[in-house]
Amino acid sequence: MKLRKLVAVICCFSLVVGMLVGCGGSSDNQVADSSASSEDNTSSEDDTSSEVEVSEGSALNGTITIWEHNYNSEEPLKEVIAGFNELHPDVNVEYEIKEGDTYHSLLATAVQSGEVPDIFWTNGTSTSRMADMANNDVLMDLTDVVDFSELEQASLSLGEIDGAMYSVPWMCFDTRAAYYNKDIFEKEGWEKPTTFSEFEELLEKQKDAGYIPLSFSPIDTWAILFMYEPLMAAMAPEYTAGLADYSVKATDQPAIDVLEKMLDWFHKGYYGENALGVSYDAQTLAFATGKTVMTIAGSWENTTIIDNNPEMNLGAFQIPAENGQRGMIGTFANGFSVYKHTENVEAAQAFIQYCATLEAQQAWVQATGAPSGSSKIKALTEIANEISDSDTTYTSWQSVLANYAKEGESATTIWEEDSPKVFSEEVTIEQMMNDIAAVMQ
Repeated sequence: MKLRKLVAVICCFSLVVGMLVGCGGSSDNQVADSSASSEDNTSSEDDTSSEVEVSEGSALNGTITIWEHNYNSEEPLKEVIAGFNELHPDVNVEYEIKEGDTYHSLLATAVQSGEVPDIFWTNGTSTSRMADMANNDVLMDLTDVVDFSELEQASLSLGEIDGAMYSVPWMCFDTRAAYYNKDIFEKEGWEKPTTFSEFEELLEKQKDAGYIPLSFSPIDTWAILFMYEPLMAAMAPEYTAGLADYSVKATDQPAIDVLEKMLDWFHKGYYGENALGVSYDAQTLAFATGKTVMTIAGSWENTTIIDNNPEMNLGAFQIPAENGQRGMIGTFANGFSVYKHTENVEAAQAFIQYCATLEAQQAWVQATGAPSGSSKIKALTEIANEISDSDTTYTSWQSVLANYAKEGESATTIWEEDSPKVFSEEVTIEQMMNDIAAVMQ
């Protein structure tokens, strides 16, 4: 199968959030300014790049193709490919970015046709898709192929199914945060909130001052999740802590209360008058271009925000609980799996092994500008340190849906299909939570 490398193209987005927002974008995503170093995410002041050891290259050749799901990952992927090609210059590595909701459907079609890329992104055990592919003999068992010793032990559950490893995680920590425009805060004399009550009061102050407080897409299940989880950590920290060992259930009352709070904010107009017309990409663009004061989104979105507005004075914080505790909720990022029936076995295995080295992991973390989940790797940006400034970390609620659903059932599918319908009032919160509860252990 002959595939061409695609160049990232960010299309113009249209958005109406009580006002008209113009089109914007760039032809390539660029890595955020990495001049600032992090002392919080490393156990040493020394540059870890000099400590990385990799095996010498071999006479590998041929072509392998990689599919990625997000343009935010293009620059890190380029860095990793460059490092790999220093070891294996005769291996031609091509990639395609299949961004958006079409990624999984395109991958499913490729599996059905037998034209699967050699290496491709999976969402690991965060959903049931990787397990389904493993059970259907699509994925290569990497347990004895890859040396996982450089990776954090806590990350390995992302790739493990029934004791076997099917993907390589990345050591960036995929969390969520409240991003804010520091210049607007300074102009209006606002401070970062220290309690959840202060956060809510701040939203009302911003609306009263004529601003749209939060850029948010209530029609996108991922945008909903990335707000839902930080609010859960702030509104119900004890409940959120219980998710780690499933001593609480995913549909207990605190989980319902958080959705009701988000719906309440929707009715109060904190997301703008026309929020139901806002896509996930438009949510990010509206905040980046100063149309809203804040947005709550994934930690990886900081690079997209800066790409769209390099001059923006960007800040971030974890939403505090009423007692002032700031919890960070999320997971390590999952990386690539290998097609079991690839015709380029040696090259594909060499690439996936390189992904597990400290050299490749550092390149990925630093190019994403994300918080580091490993003490061996530095995060290079100030914003990454602001995001990770927290008192504790929590397990992702969505991961609980994936890991504790009854065999043969998918609670994540119910969430993905019905959470946007809560805001359009096609489905009630009670109906959706009852449906989820019915398929959970």
